[in-house]
Amino acid sequence: MPLHLKAQQESISIIFTYLRKKTEFEGLSYQPRDYEEKIKSRTNHPLLFNIINQISTTESYKEDNSFMFFTDGSKTEIGTGCSYCAFGNGIKVLEWKGKLEKFHSVFQAELMGLKEAIIRASQENEITKIWTDSLLSVMEVLDPHTPYQLVRDIQSLLIQNRNILVRWIKAHAGYRGNDSPKKSSQTAA
Repeated sequence: MPLHLKAQQESISIIFTYLRKKTEFEGLSYQPRDYEEKIKSRTNHPLLFNIINQISTTESYKEDNSFMFFTDGSKTEIGTGCSYCAFGNGIKVLEWKGKLEKFHSVFQAELMGLKEAIIRASQENEITKIWTDSLLSVMEVLDPHTPYQLVRDIQSLLIQNRNILVRWIKAHAGYRGNDSPKKSSQTAA
């Protein structure tokens, strides 16, 4: 890359990333509010960060009569949305949908659906499993050094609510509960 273009790219990066100011490059406008700001410091003390027992990527899904949530996030050409559905005794008892801005990513939508499900599940005093088909979200929640504020919010909620368990479920595998939030998140978009 020619030196003058590299210098221009670095200048724009500093203005946008560190100064958090609106900038333009080659006719495109970039707003810092459109992108999640990465955080450099830790908010949870390492001794308190013991949510590893609440999260699993290997537990097999088994339909039972317990209260459980399924979450999802979607992005279409129309927009971005997230949702969760709750089931009790195998019957859908609750559904929530959220519309995000068009510039939000599927990753952010998946995380927002998970966060909202945790908030709702925290109102119950029983052990509740929340199933998500976003392996990336689950892995990011396990990272104590994550730079994403939304993930840190989820971590804090899990630390405060030891009765909530997050589980990964394979997408598009025909699990009855997992299909419902997919449709909801797409209609929310």
